[in-house]
Formats: sequence, C-alpha cells, structure tokens
Amino acid sequence: MNQLQETANEVSSLMDADIEIIGNTCHVKKKRRLDIHTDQTSFSCLLELDISFKNLKENEHALNRAEILLLPEELPAFNVAWSSFDRPLPVNFKQRCEKNPNIVCLHLETTECPRDFAARLSAALQALEPLESVS
Repeated sequence: MNQLQETANEVSSLMDADIEIIGNTCHVKKKRRLDIHTDQTSFSCLLELDISFKNLKENEHALNRAEILLLPEELPAFNVAWSSFDRPLPVNFKQRCEKNPNIVCLHLETTECPRDFAARLSAALQALEPLESVS
C-alpha cells in the first residue's frame, strides 16, 4: 500500500467517511443532514461535504480543503472546536465564509498532514451534534 492510500484510509477512519482517490487527490465522501427553517417553511436536505487533500509530500503534508455547509447558529460552535483543537492551526491556514440568512458556507484550506486536518475537522463537526438534537 502506498503512502497516499495509507493516509487516505486513516483519514477515512477519522472522518467516518468513504474515500475516492483520483490521481494525486483524495476526495472524502461525507454527508450531512441540515434542517433549514425559514419564516414560512421548513425542509431537510442531505448534503455531501466537499473535503479533499492532494499533492501528499514525503513529509506527509498535503493541501487540504473543505467546504462545509452550516446553519448560521452552528457557526460559533464549529469555529470554537476548529480553532481550539489540541493541534494548533498551521500558519498558512485560510478561511473564507459566505453567508445568507439560512445557510453558511465555510471554506477551509491548510497545508499540513491530512490526518491532523481530518481530526480537527471531525472534532468540529462533532461539536455540532448537540445542536442537531435541539432542532
């Protein structure tokens, strides 16, 4: 088993998700259900999160990316868990947030070991579970 496959398997386990390797990119296949409530209607949707890492180097660092869809009320809990994880964020960390009244799209990018990125992301998503049971 090569380094990319081995790392992908570890990320899969950390994220409790399936993986797909295409070339030098590993796509993490993870879904999330959102229950969106507006003034007049409510609906539930199952969304696939866009998570990947590519260009894994010998030092085990790779370019990690995630696009996570959240409810506006979930953003504070996600950010606290993401930024207070036991491994500090790398200095080259990038984050961009796009909001509308009902949904937040959070773009995350780091260059670090994919296992660290996956563990941090998994912890941040787990921090949302108590909020999901309230809705």
